[in-house]
Amino acid sequence: MLADYAIREKLLMRLHKDNQNKSYRVIEELTICNGAVRVDVALANGVFHGFEIKSDLDTLERLPKQVECYDTTFDKNTIIVGERFVDKIEQHVPKHWGIEIAYLNKFGNVTLKKIRRCGSNKSVEFKSLLDLLWNNELKNLLKDHKIKGYSKMKREDLHLAVIENIPFKSVKDYTRETLKTRIGWRADLPLT
Repeated sequence: MLADYAIREKLLMRLHKDNQNKSYRVIEELTICNGAVRVDVALANGVFHGFEIKSDLDTLERLPKQVECYDTTFDKNTIIVGERFVDKIEQHVPKHWGIEIAYLNKFGNVTLKKIRRCGSNKSVEFKSLLDLLWNNELKNLLKDHKIKGYSKMKREDLHLAVIENIPFKSVKDYTRETLKTRIGWRADLPLT
């Protein structure tokens, strides 16, 4: 039976290999939906991609809430499951989610096999993206779009000012790029 750490290690190796010589950041244990859900692995490169891992030792009990929050936050989503869930996972995630199975190959190494390719997610929401940004980052976004009067605004008002004045695509791009390049965030997140 594969545990989360073995699957995660293989996923992280693949993400770093696939993105070498590119601008990207891999973020483990990212909280989304105002802290309601913790993402196993997020990738910010040209898109914002969430990865949920359900090892053979896990349950699918929290998955509905996780799917809901991932879908309001990420451009693409993939679930990686142990062999225990391979026969039933399709009924638990939307059709645009990618599905991979993790198993031990004949050499005793973890293999990740794509069962279904992920598609674009059309359910991303302003609020979920804005929740990921710090107040100074929200103010910089408003400043970059020449919006005035934000300097003493509270967080909720900053959110409203962004929603009312800045196109959604600009907010998606800004959030992804900000998370990709943020400095002084967490010691475990070096710039790559």
